[in-house]
Amino acid sequence: MLESIVELQRGYLDTKTDEEKKELGQFFTGAEVADYMASLVSISNCKKIRILDAGAGAGILTAACVVRCIELGCKEIHAVMYELDENATAYIDKTMKLVSKSCAKGVKFSYEIINQDFILSRPDKDLEVESFDVSVINPPYFKYNVKTSPYRKATLDLYKGNPNIYASFMAVVLASLKKDGQMVVIAPRSFTNGLYFKGFRHYLYEFSCLEHIHIFESRDRVFKDSKVLQENIICKYVKKPQSKTIDISSSQCNQDIQKSDTTTYPKDLIIDSSNGERIIRIPDNQDEANILLRAQEFASTFTDAGYFISTGPVVGFRTRKYISNETTVNNSVPLLRPHNVKALDAVWTGAHKKDARFILKDDYNKHLIENNIYVLLKRFTSKDERRRLVAAVHNPKVIKSELIGFDNKINYIGLQVGKLTFIEAYGLSALFNSTFMDKYFRCLSGNTQVNATEIRVLHFPARDEIKEIGRMIKNRKNHDQDGIDEVVNSVLNLDT
Repeated sequence: MLESIVELQRGYLDTKTDEEKKELGQFFTGAEVADYMASLVSISNCKKIRILDAGAGAGILTAACVVRCIELGCKEIHAVMYELDENATAYIDKTMKLVSKSCAKGVKFSYEIINQDFILSRPDKDLEVESFDVSVINPPYFKYNVKTSPYRKATLDLYKGNPNIYASFMAVVLASLKKDGQMVVIAPRSFTNGLYFKGFRHYLYEFSCLEHIHIFESRDRVFKDSKVLQENIICKYVKKPQSKTIDISSSQCNQDIQKSDTTTYPKDLIIDSSNGERIIRIPDNQDEANILLRAQEFASTFTDAGYFISTGPVVGFRTRKYISNETTVNNSVPLLRPHNVKALDAVWTGAHKKDARFILKDDYNKHLIENNIYVLLKRFTSKDERRRLVAAVHNPKVIKSELIGFDNKINYIGLQVGKLTFIEAYGLSALFNSTFMDKYFRCLSGNTQVNATEIRVLHFPARDEIKEIGRMIKNRKNHDQDGIDEVVNSVLNLDT
């Protein structure tokens, strides 16, 4: 049946341009993923079920959920499907008729299609609407303007922050569920960390239990028909207090999702409540889980250890009049960009085709900083790049000038009080370039962007250990990956 529904879905998608799909945030679920998401629903001793689909599309997730509920012994099922796109309602109706025909004798199935904006309708506020038992959803993804969008205040009573519509969908669905109601959602991993989603994570933690996370190792094949490269995860939340354990499973892509292995981890390993952020950490295997356990033993956090991290102040499109690719131009200082950040050492010679200088004219001061020792950390890496963390020491004795320019695609790190020494800077650079730290960071963030907020809350070694790493690195000739890992693992007593 699901394959027939997929064909209906493709027919609907063929009526939409890429621009229309992007405007509505539509990325449709395939049969394998829909079937797997429905399999996470677990109902016992419940003969009557109400299903909520907050962005129905062509109805494939509701169809899969109905089949699952029937398998679990439900005899009466009512599905309520919200869909903003009026053109989709005919396809939903066809899908539900297929579902009705496939229902076994003795099963009563009914449905209603509501052609309204789910977020602005807020069914959780309608006292006449009975709460729902189950919701299996693929919410739309798009950012909205916090000043002009009609969504800007729509969920402020639930949580503060984050202008992305998918979080609003998840929040309203959770508010619409009964006690012990279940929400299974496929969504971008971005809500699991970062400042923008802090309020949303607190809302989820306060009102629900995270039971299961499924991750995809191949990020570009889950919504391959829709050209989505966003890293997505499947989560199951239950409207009850958080349990002591959380299950995590993984698959290469959607094709092998039913063959995925599941591992159970302690709740505190996955949800980090030590710093108030409630970051959701996702180890891919036991090796990464051990890395999380070892990181929790570190003496401090990045910030508490006395370091600061800031984003480079030179924003290219705003400072074009200051930037010159003529690297011999007078009255200017070097401008460091991501290509200048190499493992351990920053390199700016003026010979690279992307090397640039920042001209000292007009109000140049606000874009530059004092030329001291810093550790530079790339903010962006490509999706296929082997490493997420690439760090380098900026040496003011090699790249000379009173002031220095750092592009905003670079983070720079220093001490909150005082200035870094070369030894400590090399210790920091080696630590960030280590395999251990790279794997640790990947457990916290699925983004290819390295945000300062994420670095500030990292569990971090003591400064004396970082200085010892720096001393050992400076005394070695071998600065390749194996050499860096050998030093970091030795000083921090990490298992190799």
